[in-house]
Amino acid sequence: MGSLFPGLPDEVGWECLLRVELNSHHNLRGVCKRWNDVLKNPHFYQERKRLKISEQRICMVVQDTEGIRDRVAVYDLEKNSCKCLPRIPAQIKGMCHCYFLKQKLVLITDSIKGSERSCVWLYDFACSKWRQGAQMPRRLYSFASAADEHRGLIYVGGGYERGHRHHRATVYNVEEDNWDFLPYKKTSGSIGAFANGKFYVMGSSGIFKVFNSYMRSWTALENRVNRSHHCFVSAFGRFYGLSVNGLFEYDFSPDKLNVVGTFSMKNMGWFIHFAVVFSNKLFVRKLDSKLNQGFYMLEPPSETGGTFKLIEVERPLDLQGSAVCATTLDL
Repeated sequence: MGSLFPGLPDEVGWECLLRVELNSHHNLRGVCKRWNDVLKNPHFYQERKRLKISEQRICMVVQDTEGIRDRVAVYDLEKNSCKCLPRIPAQIKGMCHCYFLKQKLVLITDSIKGSERSCVWLYDFACSKWRQGAQMPRRLYSFASAADEHRGLIYVGGGYERGHRHHRATVYNVEEDNWDFLPYKKTSGSIGAFANGKFYVMGSSGIFKVFNSYMRSWTALENRVNRSHHCFVSAFGRFYGLSVNGLFEYDFSPDKLNVVGTFSMKNMGWFIHFAVVFSNKLFVRKLDSKLNQGFYMLEPPSETGGTFKLIEVERPLDLQGSAVCATTLDL
């Protein structure tokens, strides 16, 4: 089949390809079949992470002025530029949940034209193509979700089905492309999080139902959480809830949620749409009272104390449309 680089051992060629920046990977695949095979190998990206030369991007699902969500923008914060993936082969109008697992971008949608059930779309960065995954057992909307990145699982709970509360929870396995019901427990809510092997679903009362993925059992946390949170995220060994009142920090380690810090964000604005972990910070998108969207980085306090720093991020000029959900890409 020939060597990766004429005159060089393949081990050296492999090391060279590992260090090519992510923006050029698509061009590398077109050079020859050997290079294409290397970049399709999951071990290639695992090795980049092991060597700490992988690169992070923000993947954002964006909608146009008519509310159609059929594009994903890959945002390079260092270069302040966006590059769109091939269009999603569907017209998504409802809520969309976005995760990056097992070198794949996974979208779970609660509404799609012509479908009787909620849908899954997967983008494989190794072959630069979209494909449709197994449909969710029900057609839900306004549900809670969270991902176990290590095992490649996405948990879904709560939400609504045909105008009624839905109380079952399911889990999607990215590698096996199938859904499975979790043991029955009456769950409700639209905010979810995952940490320490547990899936948390917050109900309208502010009480969490917690699924232990190792014990495959449910418990309830009676600690009531501020219900004004627009989004909830697991980061830095804590839970963080963001609302117009600022940022709330919760300690979840002893099987209960205790508020351990509150941080006023006077410039946060009107509505926080999503928050994702990026490079030891939180990347946040918010709307103001005039529906203008802005991007911010929340930098956590140092080990010696302090408060969160809110840093505005310049919106990339080539980002067209409004971002509705996001995840962190690490390749």
